[in-house]
Amino acid sequence: MDILPIFSGIGIGAVITTVVQAWITNRNEISKRNFQERKECYVGLLEAYHRAAVEDSDAAAKNFGYWQMRCELVAPADVREAIQEIVNTNDTPSARNVADENLKRVLRKDMKVAQ
Repeated sequence: MDILPIFSGIGIGAVITTVVQAWITNRNEISKRNFQERKECYVGLLEAYHRAAVEDSDAAAKNFGYWQMRCELVAPADVREAIQEIVNTNDTPSARNVADENLKRVLRKDMKVAQ
């Protein structure tokens, strides 16, 4: 019985397992990092949105714009569109209510939280 092929097979299996585990770990870390970045942007955006509504100042509007831009970098298209809808409905309260609900819906969807 030739034992060398058996040891070679076991060694290759260990290498493949290690490579697959490293790839899965790396993918999970990237996924966690992306989630954290989106969460930070969304919380910042909502805080800026609240501040802009309460203060109605140029500084508050610029802060909202900053968080909108950060979201542009990490958010999917439906979230970016919902944020733009908030901006576009600034002078129309009834449309703003619809935009608010849409923003909440797409944020929940993106963050995979309760629908």
